[in-house]
Amino acid sequence: MVAYLVIVERENIFTVDASTEVAAFRITDPLLSEWTLGPARLIEDPFADVAASRNLADQSLLVVEPGTRVRLQRHGVGQLRIQLTADAGTTAGRVELADSSRISLGDWALLLVEVAGRPLVFPFRGTLAVGDDVAAGVDSIMLNGTVSVVEEQLLGKTHYVAGGEALDTGDRVQLWNKAPYGSVEPEPAVVSGFVRAEAMEGFSEPVNALTLVAHGQADYVQVERLGSAGYHIHAPHWARFLHDPLLAASTAIIALVALLFEVLSKCGVLIGGNTGKHEKESGAEVEPDDRGRAALRPEARPGEQAALTREEENPK
Repeated sequence: MVAYLVIVERENIFTVDASTEVAAFRITDPLLSEWTLGPARLIEDPFADVAASRNLADQSLLVVEPGTRVRLQRHGVGQLRIQLTADAGTTAGRVELADSSRISLGDWALLLVEVAGRPLVFPFRGTLAVGDDVAAGVDSIMLNGTVSVVEEQLLGKTHYVAGGEALDTGDRVQLWNKAPYGSVEPEPAVVSGFVRAEAMEGFSEPVNALTLVAHGQADYVQVERLGSAGYHIHAPHWARFLHDPLLAASTAIIALVALLFEVLSKCGVLIGGNTGKHEKESGAEVEPDDRGRAALRPEARPGEQAALTREEENPK
């Protein structure tokens, strides 16, 4: 049973909690990609200048279509950049204005959003990459963060924390599932989360860049780090001995039973040894006489031993 508890595959839910200057994801659920914007400028041509942008009033609603690749970028408490990219010939989404009019977007769009007066929160569901590869020309990176993994117990719907890792500045994080049967390439995992951009003004201290929290089921998290080959974060099977209550209880019971058998075995050896010693000592004192009777042979003084000898030689 213990081997089964250790080997059997279980559901792993990863949580990424990071402060970052850049995050990218591909939308899979349109219900979680309707975002209220602050005052913004809309650029629909990647080669156009900012002067050719269109002004959007506060409280405009951005609706992102499934399949669109979204890139959020912000430095400090400055302007938020939202870049939308869709497949050629498709639409990345639309902007619904406060006067009930709408703007249909092409396969590329860039929004420059002012974060003023209140924080902006953008929920999403899709595949995720946090941070960027540190290289020449890259100006937006992950600042810090953590990755934790929660594993499902074998029985019931409960979960337990199976481990976690701290992320360094400049790391790039992605969540992956193992390659499906018949394929050699892993697949990006779909997660749910949100990005929060805090306003510079307000009652709280301004938080630099973007705060991102994402949860999702995956097989492992890939961390790419400058100066190394990177590594994977997953829930190792041996960690279940530390974190899985059912496995810990089963192991404790087996250890207790083994200890009990060991104690009983030692007691049996001690009892058997004492019994053999007693029988050996008794056999030295009791001997059968010539008539088949048992005669006691205790140690005696010389005079008494002589009297016993004469009595045996001259029985009545």
